[in-house]
This record gives sequence, structure tokens and C-alpha cells, in this order.
Amino acid sequence: MQLSYRGVKYNTTNPTVEVTETQEIGQYRGATYHVRRAVNATAQKMTDVLKYRGAIVH
Repeated sequence: MQLSYRGVKYNTTNPTVEVTETQEIGQYRGATYHVRRAVNATAQKMTDVLKYRGAIVH
């Protein structure tokens, strides 16, 4: 997906998450749904260097 902020364009990547449907049933605003859980939830490492007003942020 291509986004832009103050005229600077950049691309983002959405992480894919493997999920499995459980036997649990939930309800939200009158609609029922089956609860899905992530199979292996791991934290995603940051690969890009962050800058704020020209300074590198760690």
C-alpha cells in the first residue's frame, strides 16, 4: 500500500498472521461470530531507521 505524508510517499507492508477458528462464539451489536486466535504470535522487529526532525530515534 502506498501512503503519503506531507508530500513524501512511502510503501507499507502488512504482516500476514496465521489464525485458527476456535469453538468460542462472541456477540457484537447483535451479530454472532466465531473467535479466531493467532497460531504463533511473535513480535515484529523494526527494520527501518526512524527519524524525527532529522535526528535518528532508537
